[in-house]
Amino acid sequence: MNQDDLRQFIDQVLAEGWTELNLSDQNLSDLPSEIGKLTQLEVLILGYGDDYFSSMGNRIKKLPPEIVHLIHLKKLYFIGNKLSTMPLEIVQLPQLQRLDLS
Repeated sequence: MNQDDLRQFIDQVLAEGWTELNLSDQNLSDLPSEIGKLTQLEVLILGYGDDYFSSMGNRIKKLPPEIVHLIHLKKLYFIGNKLSTMPLEIVQLPQLQRLDLS
């Protein structure tokens, strides 16, 4: 999925009021700042897998600062990506109960 497609998809998710968004295995290298519009999200899946070898991730190296706007986010799955440091914005997510960085 390219960045323009992703931005349009984010607008669709916002308009339809989704509370869960699965962007795993989309060959994404980064998330656009527009992800911050999705304040209704409770679950954001940017990668998943049962183990290291079955990971369905992306190539995301960092999360945009706008992630802090996801105030209802309870679960963030970041499995199989390329994150090298944890963004400070993560600690500002008041509802976050599960963070998986496998």
